[in-house]
Amino acid sequence: MKNILLITLVILFSLFLLIYGESGLSYNYDLIWQLRLPKVLVCILAGGTLAIAGLLMQVFFQNPLAGPDILGVTSGSSLFVAFWMMAATGLSQSSLEWGMSAMSFLGALFVFLILLFFVHKNMSKVSLIIVGLLISSFAGSGISILVNMSQALQLKNYLTWSMGSFRNITSLEIPRFLFLSLLSLVPVVFFLKSINQFLLSENYAKSMGVNVKKLKFIFISLAAFQVSVVTLFCGPVGFIGIISPHLAKQILKRAQLHALLPAVFCLGALLALLAETVLVFTPTLSISVNAILGLIGAPVIVLYLYKQRGNLQ
Repeated sequence: MKNILLITLVILFSLFLLIYGESGLSYNYDLIWQLRLPKVLVCILAGGTLAIAGLLMQVFFQNPLAGPDILGVTSGSSLFVAFWMMAATGLSQSSLEWGMSAMSFLGALFVFLILLFFVHKNMSKVSLIIVGLLISSFAGSGISILVNMSQALQLKNYLTWSMGSFRNITSLEIPRFLFLSLLSLVPVVFFLKSINQFLLSENYAKSMGVNVKKLKFIFISLAAFQVSVVTLFCGPVGFIGIISPHLAKQILKRAQLHALLPAVFCLGALLALLAETVLVFTPTLSISVNAILGLIGAPVIVLYLYKQRGNLQ
């Protein structure tokens, strides 16, 4: 019942953004088809994909504070994309785009492998968060150096991308975004049972005959792929991945994956649609998506930390 309510909210927000934009209420077919529909599709898929990636990371690391932006995965992806954007001059547009796709994935995967190393060293949950913040700081420094070495056009393209937006995807890029997003989400369905067992604990999954080593590799690959797809097309978008699973668990009051997964996806989509709705109502202000999501996400994380104080060591 609660999942149906969440789906209904996603539909209502989507319909609103289809008929209402910066120019006000409009039913113009070309405006809806060319501008608003791509934006709505991107919000739903990007938000939902980040939310699922966050859930997989929290299950994998057994850490309720794990998220693509908190653990530095988004920053790693951004660093590799920035390097490619600055270095790949003179290539065709097609080569540039697919190169960015590959570099975005490799950046996310590289950070995952670093985090995996520290997990195997039995690092505490809070210490792992600190490592993620250090990775983000390192990536930020690397990006600053690349920016200072870049040409004006490269700098403009990167800064536009790095602000984070659900509007940067053109109608010509939509098919590639839809394909890559769905490609990153569909495999999760085939591992629901194993992930559900892992959700209880790693030892329980082992006792049920789950190949934990193989499942961990799948977690890493899927989450890295999901984060890289959204980062590539929308830039570094924060907070959706970490707060959506928490909100879903609070709403459903249970952790069974068959119910939790759609709720997490819908909440991620809702957060993205909500941020875009705020931007629509404030067209004269230069507000970024991350600024709005930060205002929503930071209090949620602080409230969670307060409730769980003493249980995160």
